[in-house]
This record gives sequence, structure tokens and C-alpha cells, in this order.
Amino acid sequence: MIKNVVFDLGRVLINFEPEAYLRGLFPQHPSFEALRKAIFGSAEWVMLDRGVIDQAEAQIRLTNQHPDFKEEIKTVLADWFAMLTPISVNVELLPELKDKGYRLYVISNFHEEAFAHVMAQYEWFQLFDGIIVSYEHRALKPEPQIYRELLERYNLVAEECLFIDDVAANIEGARRMGMEAILYKSPDQLRRDLTTALARC
Repeated sequence: MIKNVVFDLGRVLINFEPEAYLRGLFPQHPSFEALRKAIFGSAEWVMLDRGVIDQAEAQIRLTNQHPDFKEEIKTVLADWFAMLTPISVNVELLPELKDKGYRLYVISNFHEEAFAHVMAQYEWFQLFDGIIVSYEHRALKPEPQIYRELLERYNLVAEECLFIDDVAANIEGARRMGMEAILYKSPDQLRRDLTTALARC
């Protein structure tokens, strides 16, 4: 029986579309793809998720590596939190599930400063019974440790958890731990699959 619904944040409950964000800042940039990779495809971006560097250090490292993009990197990192807005149609599921008696949790790969920002911005975070964020545990999905942190910290049974994520590898990581899982593709698909999964229990 499913008792706990576990959500990813980025692209499930919170918008994270770096390409669109960059297009808005630099619509005619001659090296757009190189700039995107230099920031959002960098090892530093992953290190931020893992919590081993902070954003100030990431900026220093990135501008040293890409001096031709120094000003663009500063501009991007100055206000990239602005793209982290709620996917409202999915957030609406949270009180619905809570009212039905399910406990709600988060497992997410997220930077420390960015997570502090969204926590302060959105009251619906108070609906969660527990939150596991990568930077706090130095572990990233789909590594087993991050799922284990959820189960052990909140004394949960894996088979009683339903995990929702937009990345197939993360879904497989959860399933290997014994959780049921839904690969997120769209709001309508999520609502259908969630209804089906919970009806089986």
C-alpha cells in the first residue's frame, strides 16, 4: 500500500528551463550553445548540486575557465533563481494528496542558495513531511545513498513510497531501492498515472 508520495522538484514542481532563460538574456548570442554548456553543462553545476562548492566559488571557477564569457556568466548567475517558478498545475496535487491522507516528501538535486530561495518564496513547501536535498547529503540522484537518506531519516518503508521524477535514471534508482515510481512527462500524464497507481493500493 502506498502511504508516501515523493516528488522531485526541478521540472516536476518547479520550472527549470535554462535554455529559455539564456535565450531571454542573450537572444542573439553568437556562441549560445557554448555558453549554455559552459554554465549549465559544467562540472561546477554538478558540484553545486552535490554541495561541495557554493555559487561564489562556482562563478570564480567558471569565469577562470571561460574568460571570453566572463560577463555573461556573471549576468546569468546574478539572477538565475528567477526561472525557478512553480508548475502550478502540479503543485495543486499536493493539498489534494494531503487531504487524502498521504504523506509528502521531496528528493531533489538542488543547489544550496537556490533551495533557500524557493523555500522562502513558496508556502506550499510546508505541506511536505520531509525533504532530502542533494547538497545537504553530498549525494545525487540516482545514487543509492540519497534514496536511503529519505527512508532512514523518516523511517519509511520503500514499498510504501511512490516516487515521481522527470529523469529515467532517477526513476530506476528509486525502483532499485524498492519504491514504486512514475516517470514524469506532462501534468495530464502525471495526474492519470498517479490516480492509477494509488487506485491499485
